[in-house]
Amino acid sequence: MSVNKIIILDTETTGVLEEDRIIQLSYIVCDAQGKIEEVHNEFCQAPLPIKFDAMAIHHIVPEELEGKPTCAELKGLSRLHELNTAENLIIIQSAEFDLGMLAKEGFESKMQLVDTFRMHRFFFHEDPHGLQYNRYANGLYKKEAAQMKELGVEIAAHDALGDVIVLKNFYDYLLNDERTPDEETMIEMCSKPILMDLMPFGKHKGKRIEEVATSERRSLAYMLETFDLDQDLKYSFQYYYDMMKDKASLMIGFGKYKGKAPADVVGEDRSYLEWMANKAENIMPELKVEIKRVLDLPVN
Repeated sequence: MSVNKIIILDTETTGVLEEDRIIQLSYIVCDAQGKIEEVHNEFCQAPLPIKFDAMAIHHIVPEELEGKPTCAELKGLSRLHELNTAENLIIIQSAEFDLGMLAKEGFESKMQLVDTFRMHRFFFHEDPHGLQYNRYANGLYKKEAAQMKELGVEIAAHDALGDVIVLKNFYDYLLNDERTPDEETMIEMCSKPILMDLMPFGKHKGKRIEEVATSERRSLAYMLETFDLDQDLKYSFQYYYDMMKDKASLMIGFGKYKGKAPADVVGEDRSYLEWMANKAENIMPELKVEIKRVLDLPVN
C-alpha cells in the first residue's frame, strides 16, 4: 500500500506504568517524500501527578502544566484523529508504549506503522538501540542546526519535539542503510510479531534463541513466565521453546547430578530421581516426564 502522509510522533508522560498518562504530545507531518509540512507540539494536564523519576528524564514540572488543557482537548490530538487513516504511516520509537498511552486518550491507530526500535534491534544486533545513542553514533546531530532554523524549534534530549526531529533523522538513516529494507518491507514486518534469532540481553546475549531453547530451556521458561516481554521477544521465545521441545537436552540442571541425563543417574541413585519426580519444585515439565519414563523402565 502506498503512503500519503508520514507522521513521526513522540510523547512525554507522567511515568511508565499502566496508570500513567500523556503530558506532552509532539509530532510532525511529512509528505510521502519526507518533507515536513506540519509541526505539532503541545503540553497538557494529566489526571495524576508527574512521578519524580519521569521528571528526572524529561524535566517537565507541574508548574509548566498549570492552565493547560487535557490531552483529549488538544488541537494536536484532534488533528491526529483526522490523519488516522490506512493511507498514512506513523513512525514511532517503541510504538507499543506511545500507542498504549494514546489509547487512554481514545486514539486507536489505523495507520501503517514502522517502529524504529524494533527495526534497529532486529537488523543491528551489535549496537545499542536508544534514540539518543543513534543520534550521536550515526552523526544525526549534524543536521539539527539547519532543521532548528528552518522549523523555529529547539532540539533537546528527552523533550518530545526534540526526540521527534531526531527520530525523523534516524528513520531517514534506516531508509538509506544497506542493512535495512525498504519502507514497504519495514511496514510489513511491523504489522505482526517479528521472529528474532538472537538473544538481545542477559547472560545468553548473542546466542541463538534456538540454542537457548535447546540447552537452557529452564532459563527461557523463566523469562517467558516472569519477564515483561514485548511482542517480538514473547513471540520468538515461545516459538523456539515449542519448536525445540522434542530436541531439548533433557539434562538435570542442578544439584549433584547437574549436566547428567536421568537415564545415566537411575542405576546409580534411583531415590534421587524419585525425589525429583515427586517433590522437587520448578522442574521443567519435559524433564519430569523423562524422569518418570526412566523410572518406569524395567530394572535389569
